[in-house]
Amino acid sequence: MKLHYKIIHTLILLIMKTFWNLKVIGLEKLKFTEGGIICANHQNAFDPFFLGSVLPIESYFLAKSDLFKNKIFGLILKSVNAISIRRYRFSGSSIKKCEELLRNKNTLVIFPEGSRKSFTAKPGVARIALATKAKIFPVKILNINKFKECFFRKKHLTFIFKPPFSLEKYKSIQDEKPNYRKFAQKILDIINSIEDDEG
Repeated sequence: MKLHYKIIHTLILLIMKTFWNLKVIGLEKLKFTEGGIICANHQNAFDPFFLGSVLPIESYFLAKSDLFKNKIFGLILKSVNAISIRRYRFSGSSIKKCEELLRNKNTLVIFPEGSRKSFTAKPGVARIALATKAKIFPVKILNINKFKECFFRKKHLTFIFKPPFSLEKYKSIQDEKPNYRKFAQKILDIINSIEDDEG
């Protein structure tokens, strides 16, 4: 990890452990040496920062271009490897950047819904995954919006990691042309099916 990334990574991890009663399940069984796409459900603005800080490797994530307009916040985003994308769609340059990172065995964090207010998957994640044949690591985030319960140790901010899979095994759901939205929804369905294993 770059030094400034390591400092931010360590600080956020400490905040989660102290204030959010952090619990991580399944991460110790996974290896990220070949890179891949980490896909999680999106509930809170902290999701990218918290998920990135749980990971043992330096990662990249997508952020709306509007967030970069504030110079200070834009610098913070760039320091944690945020990639700027347009509000409602992937641009060609953003897709190429993601594909380049994955082909160089980097790890990319993507939230299939694209927005905290959305409950359906956007096609971009599937387009990138199919183009690069990257592995997808599904993660479920629990209780990130329940600060009070986590702070008083009634609940855990929980990250549940599951073994990676490839979209290649779901090729039967496509027609002649790849239906990226269907593939993306499949990824989101797999994430949502992860059991709330807090026991």
